Amino acid sequence: MRVLFWFLLLAIAAVVAALAAKLNNGYALLVAPPYRIELSLNLLIILIVGSFVSLYLGLRIIVHTVRLPSQVREWRRQMKQARSRAKLDAATIALLEGRYGKAQQQADEALAFPRASGVAALVGARAALDVRQYAGAEEFLARPEAQVRSLSVPRLTLSAEIALERGQPQEALRILESLRREAGMHTAALRLELRAMQAAGRFADIPPLVEQLIKRGVFDAAQGEQVKTSAQREHLRALATDAAGLRDTWNRLPDATRTQPKVARAAAQSFLQLGGDREAADIIARSLEREWDSELVELYGECRLGDATRQLEQAERWLTTHNRDAALLRVLGTLCERQQLWGKAQTYLEASLALDNHWRTHLALGEMLGRLGRGDEANAHFVAALRLATDELRRQ
Repeated sequence: MRVLFWFLLLAIAAVVAALAAKLNNGYALLVAPPYRIELSLNLLIILIVGSFVSLYLGLRIIVHTVRLPSQVREWRRQMKQARSRAKLDAATIALLEGRYGKAQQQADEALAFPRASGVAALVGARAALDVRQYAGAEEFLARPEAQVRSLSVPRLTLSAEIALERGQPQEALRILESLRREAGMHTAALRLELRAMQAAGRFADIPPLVEQLIKRGVFDAAQGEQVKTSAQREHLRALATDAAGLRDTWNRLPDATRTQPKVARAAAQSFLQLGGDREAADIIARSLEREWDSELVELYGECRLGDATRQLEQAERWLTTHNRDAALLRVLGTLCERQQLWGKAQTYLEASLALDNHWRTHLALGEMLGRLGRGDEANAHFVAALRLATDELRRQ
């Protein structure tokens, strides 16, 4: 239909032109002495239009010929960019598929083209890092294409991760601080900072960071609390040689945190190493009132207080509600032994063995019987303790 339309339009135009030429009887006289040219007006119009069209086409051909080399160069540049983008796409797909060697190869080929995207360098670095090729990852990040300002955030993030994987948490934290000044911290960088702080032993700085990660949905409340508790526990353990720092840190913790068994155990162990048996015993007692923990009870037995009778009375009060706890019975036996209540100590230790045939209880009973001069009975318990301890080691 379109061809027919244009054919009819052309035919109509030809008819109109023929009629106009027939009705036009004028002529044009061109005088250039000694020459004199007389033309019909129709021919003059045709010559003028023809000359204009020829001149226009000639100029277009000249301009196109002059521009042809630059157009060829631009076409070649676009083709190279298209091939570079194709290589980048292939590298990204290979990275997502877990084919890290191919991802590095495709990224390297993409970077071989002029004006290649720096994203290819980041993809190559990520692939090299995932297979622990740290030197290769750093080479990709050192490429000029990766140094553009728009790629500073992913480049610094990858650099920090490389430092962390190489066992350089302080260097990773330094890079992350640069990232914070550059563009603030995004979620992935905060998670990386958490790992770096854990590796660097900066446990005191972890709880505020965990709060940010909870707000961003990385951790739920329970997970975040677990991470904070672990950090607080490690921080208290690290203060086992700093009495003032330990007391200051402990006093600044909220009550709900101080009564958690794991945190209380770490604090009590540090106080015991510093000779603070009274403080350790108070910490353990408060924690056990909130939540019972057999391992914490055993640590209570390691505390040596000036008022041993009061300590024994406290443990016996717990026995009214936890009389089936073998660890508590073993601690009671130990406390009775310290006060030379030999019969009572033996009763508690044997009751503990009836509930849990543990090598620690056999060892404690053997040592007590040995001091009482009952060598044969003591030796029997020592043999039992050795056998049970050996079996436990084999199972580990």
